[in-house]
Amino acid sequence: MKIAIFGGTGDLGRGLAINFAAAGHEILVGSRSQERADSAAAGLKEALPSGNFIPLENVEAANGAEMAIVSIPHEGIEATIPPMADALAGKVVVSVANALRFGKSGAIAEQDVPHGSCAHHIQELAPEAKVVVAYNNLPAAALQNQESLGADVLVCGKSKEARQAVIELTNSIPGTRALDAGPLANALIIEGMTAVIIQLNKRYGGEASLEISGLEEAPARPA
Repeated sequence: MKIAIFGGTGDLGRGLAINFAAAGHEILVGSRSQERADSAAAGLKEALPSGNFIPLENVEAANGAEMAIVSIPHEGIEATIPPMADALAGKVVVSVANALRFGKSGAIAEQDVPHGSCAHHIQELAPEAKVVVAYNNLPAAALQNQESLGADVLVCGKSKEARQAVIELTNSIPGTRALDAGPLANALIIEGMTAVIIQLNKRYGGEASLEISGLEEAPARPA
């Protein structure tokens, strides 16, 4: 599959790009300029020499992709998404953006995000896209190292078909299980959990992830 990743230089976007490329997917590394895209793709290629990373400007990457992943600071959504809206129409767009701020008490989930969540903001700016929220809570460093995570990924989105596509893609990440967590209305909870995980990491050390127990009919988490 051709997957466009916008934000491939951030820790989480970089980790996703590496894992999806390792699974054989073609990664279109989108950026605001060709020079920045070239630099991001070169860094990914250094981390995974066998990966297929193609640097492109954002709109060109969106046009060529079958699926897109938005892993950018929430402040950049307003400027980044509208020029790509037509190119993203009808495609699954995975938001891993989180609206966070950092103060003396640590990471805090923003309360005044446009339209309620980053995912909703993206959906508003690209109304014909099939926006799904996923991967926000994965441990970025372990992801970049392609470790078996032993983690669950909660997947929310308006379209059941789009959620299923992301659930299937998650099989590309070692030791990770995706669970259908319902409509896009739940995105704000998943995004906000990122602040909680950062606080737990700071308080207790390490890199936390989510593990859901007690589900009788869910698929087993891969080893």
